Amino acid sequence: MLFFSTQGLVYKIKAYKIPEGTSASKGKSIFNILPLKNHHSISSIMPLPEDENEWKNLKIIFVTSKGNIRKNSLEDFININASGKIAMKLSDDDKIIGVKICKEDQDILLSTKYGKCIRFMSKKLRLFKGRSSKGIRGMQLADGDEIISLSILDNSKIDSKKINNDSKIKKGLEKYILSVSENGYGKRSSYFDYRVTNRGGKGIIGIINSSRNGNIACSLVVGEEDEIILSTDKGGIMRCAVKEIRVAGRNTQGVRIKKLKGEEKVVSVIKIDDNIQ
Repeated sequence: MLFFSTQGLVYKIKAYKIPEGTSASKGKSIFNILPLKNHHSISSIMPLPEDENEWKNLKIIFVTSKGNIRKNSLEDFININASGKIAMKLSDDDKIIGVKICKEDQDILLSTKYGKCIRFMSKKLRLFKGRSSKGIRGMQLADGDEIISLSILDNSKIDSKKINNDSKIKKGLEKYILSVSENGYGKRSSYFDYRVTNRGGKGIIGIINSSRNGNIACSLVVGEEDEIILSTDKGGIMRCAVKEIRVAGRNTQGVRIKKLKGEEKVVSVIKIDDNIQ
């Protein structure tokens, strides 16, 4: 697995070296696992493909909270020293929020805490050779807004109207963008509702961040049969089937997914791997 720090460094560690615990255990300090400095913290984690022969054919996408994006070859991050390696140059008020593997025929979706999102083709991003650059603008952000999620979408060339008229095709191909707010509300929308545009725009509404919803905590790609785990800043977790969350249009608030207590806020949502029973 690769661990990316808020200062733009990357560390590599075997997954089995991470101590296993229960849902109620406190875990082990990350400073005992990685050679982090006291003022550093981990902002993103990315598992590597098990088949190392695939690495040379894959690209890695970096996105920062201020809307910068960069594409590199995954081979640039194969050899990493025990003390870490520079992954990306960052401004003092910026940090890496998402790192994912991407293929040339896939799309990139960036989502913000104010509920905006933008989708564009990964093949239109130029390939960077170095690891010390800041990248280029991925999305133009409003004052106070920031990127909170990076998602990779399959670039289907089938017309969405044809899919909507054929239930068999729709069931086999359709995925959803699940958006969850910090106050425990959310919804899923068909990813065909998110049109492909050019990089660097202001984006479109993905979900409304009303006073009821609060800011958006996470956005991710899910399927009808998937399950998610939602976590809060008070240590609470909830496992939920995606099919139990209502499908709605982009310009909506969604429904309550988890009832929170007091000042509790949702901080992360992950999809359970298909291979986990």
